[in-house]
Amino acid sequence: MSKSQISGERVRILADEFLAVPTTSYQQRSLQAALFMFLDTATKTALHRAELVSKSALSRLLNEYPWDTIQGWKILHHAQWDALLLAARRKHRPLLRLSVDLTSIEKKGSMLPFVRVYNRVHGIHLVVLFAEYGVVKVPVGYRVYKGKGTATPVTLARELLRTVPDAIKRRFRVRVLADSGFEAAVFLEEVRQLGFEFVVGVRSTRQTMHPGVVTVADCPHGGYVELKNWPHDTLALGRIDRGDRTFHAVSSELMEGDEVIAEGARRWNEESFFKEGKHQFGLAQFALRTAVGLDRWVLLVFLAWTLAILHRETGTTLEACAVLALMTVLPQVYLNRLLRMFSKNAEFLDQYGYSLHYARCNS
Repeated sequence: MSKSQISGERVRILADEFLAVPTTSYQQRSLQAALFMFLDTATKTALHRAELVSKSALSRLLNEYPWDTIQGWKILHHAQWDALLLAARRKHRPLLRLSVDLTSIEKKGSMLPFVRVYNRVHGIHLVVLFAEYGVVKVPVGYRVYKGKGTATPVTLARELLRTVPDAIKRRFRVRVLADSGFEAAVFLEEVRQLGFEFVVGVRSTRQTMHPGVVTVADCPHGGYVELKNWPHDTLALGRIDRGDRTFHAVSSELMEGDEVIAEGARRWNEESFFKEGKHQFGLAQFALRTAVGLDRWVLLVFLAWTLAILHRETGTTLEACAVLALMTVLPQVYLNRLLRMFSKNAEFLDQYGYSLHYARCNS
């Protein structure tokens, strides 16, 4: 069996298990149409563009019907962690990178759930945990920042890190990557308590005790520092100039300065997910007015991304892989679109002397 066949089988198993979560055939058909919509990266993700079902049917599926969303998340998470373990088979203590970051989905008005102003952005703010090993790069969890007086993004990130399964902790060396928004000592302590490594950005004004009380900006690239409110390990410092700004990061492992910077740059895999998730997989198109609708929308974005990644091969774009996944898991829906396209263009073809005929082959 070829690699693509193996990938296709894993994609098919995940999709079949997920699509079987609703208990009625009507809801299952609506969920198929919803998944098709999220995998169809060439078309804007909007309820009225769904195949075979109406906009109102999809709205009820996402906002009202009591199908087991928690079970859907369990199926997805199990497949994601299993894919990471499978990718690392026969490797001795491989390195798994977990990036944590906050992304804002800009929205107007206040009718959508959890719309707040944060960092001068009016919208919905998600803290996302992103896992990367080899070609398997998937979002494995999220939390919603609900505004002042609720759990902070740092607290939400700590919660997400605690969801990493024990099997993953035993199998991998885990390194957490984050920007300076997560430099708080409580976050670093959480990472340390979990037994993970970290490379985390820090502000230039962050004070150190090495030597004396100075700031990170006073310390050399590749030097070792002791953060003022961090009574544990000595950290390696990396710094990089980008235009008129200088960025700093610290590592729990005693790396060279350039290694710290290179490792911190791996966090851009999550930034790529934010970009593609918003513009290709529909994350930014969320427009439902319930909290359960938001959770199910994010679940379908994560699922569509994961199905595409599991089908990915060297040299292929993510959009092409999404099309392959779509044809693998929803062939009848895809076929129905093709047949409707042929029917719509029959008159045009006839004007130029073409006659199109098709028949089903039962062999």
